[in-house]
Amino acid sequence: MSHFSDRIIQWYEIHKRDLPWRHTDDPYYIWVSEIMLQQTQAITVIPYYKRFIETLPTIFDLAEVEEDRLMKLWEGLGYYSRVRNMQKTAIEIVSKYQGIFPNTYENLIQLKGIGAYTAGAILSIAFKQKFSAIDGNVMRVLSRYFGVETDITLDSTKQKLESFNQTLLEDKRPDMYTQAIIELGATLCTKHKPQCEVCPVKLDCVAKAKGLQSSIPLKAKAKAKKELHFQTFILQDEDNRFVVWKVTDNLLKGLYLLPQVESDSLNYALDVLDSMGYTIVFTEPISQFKHVFTHLVWTMDVYYGKIKNEKKHETVTSFEDVPMATAHKHIIKEKTYAKY
Repeated sequence: MSHFSDRIIQWYEIHKRDLPWRHTDDPYYIWVSEIMLQQTQAITVIPYYKRFIETLPTIFDLAEVEEDRLMKLWEGLGYYSRVRNMQKTAIEIVSKYQGIFPNTYENLIQLKGIGAYTAGAILSIAFKQKFSAIDGNVMRVLSRYFGVETDITLDSTKQKLESFNQTLLEDKRPDMYTQAIIELGATLCTKHKPQCEVCPVKLDCVAKAKGLQSSIPLKAKAKAKKELHFQTFILQDEDNRFVVWKVTDNLLKGLYLLPQVESDSLNYALDVLDSMGYTIVFTEPISQFKHVFTHLVWTMDVYYGKIKNEKKHETVTSFEDVPMATAHKHIIKEKTYAKY
């Protein structure tokens, strides 16, 4: 096991990517990067991370920032509950710990949005403590290296891999080891087409020896995504301002949407909007758009429309003025309504 740790650390010191969060051991910055990196590739995160840190350089800034500004900083990253939980945690750290990031697992794990992996990453990278941090990249590397052929979604498999990782960490520099094994999984030991020939631990890898790279790790088949059908509208009033809806609940809370009604029928959707006080005087079909969430698919029949200024609705001069949900940003980006 010590050969594994030594080799990946040596490899990491030479081949690691130059990522902005690797130039600091500030736990606030490490935390921000780890939350952003959940379900998102590093290359995508970089500009968001830089803008976020420049705008909110301290945990006090994050605790105090207005919701619309916070959501605008996160706009496009998706999984918006992450940033809402970050602000709740920032507020708690400021009030309970005077803005000083907790450095114990017991305290970190109690904070909103911080699970076992994130707590371990903060403790090992920022505080140099010997805590395992095991994410999808790490599980893939360890499963292949040790030849673990059981389903990685099972608790028993996760516990086995966690035990391996903690043992590998014990006698090494925890910050270097944690980043090295994550980097190995992200760049060489990838899900598809792993680069085994240049891997620093290829000689002892069970999956490579048995030709099982494509079947390890074993993971249960995901459930089919639920599909919803919407009639979605780009509506302008008589002052040429756009109607927007702010979401107050569910996974898109704090973001803005175009007006939309879940239905296969345009006439039904127009009746619903009319009952809400939107007097629509003109509609024109634009196109159909589809947006895929983690467990959900939205199919949207999009229309452009004009409404009368009979009732005060929330409107914006430009969609850039508010944090729009990604599902609708794609629609707006097309500028298909410009001809109207």
